[in-house]
Amino acid sequence: MNCPNCGTSNLENTTICVNCGRPMAGGGSYAPPPPPPQQQASYTPPPTPTGVAAVPIPNYLWQSIVVTIVCCTCFPLGIVAIIFAAQVNDKLRRGDIQGAMQASKNAKLWCWITFGVGLLIWIVWFATSSAAIMEAIREAQAQANR
Repeated sequence: MNCPNCGTSNLENTTICVNCGRPMAGGGSYAPPPPPPQQQASYTPPPTPTGVAAVPIPNYLWQSIVVTIVCCTCFPLGIVAIIFAAQVNDKLRRGDIQGAMQASKNAKLWCWITFGVGLLIWIVWFATSSAAIMEAIREAQAQANR
């Protein structure tokens, strides 16, 4: 059977021409198939897990690094603070919100512990040095008075 539109030879039981795609039988007007629906180019963010805090969870990383450097005598305590601070973003990426919040609290706690112990060590060092200097001055004055 030949196509009435393009003349291409088709099988007898064919209803659509293999060349032009028009119907073979029924001489009615040809309506092309409707175009496929267009997909919208809008972005829909992924759903947020339940229990996500509206405020971002601080990681206290820079604070941990600063106290570790400034309070260098408390270096091991500062390292603990840095480890907890580094865990916050990793846990957030994995979706562990509660774990990230706990790591944030631990990082903050260890920052304060490192700061407090470091401050205490600096105060003791300053007091000891001042006492030693004052004693040396007294001895020098006592020797000068003899």
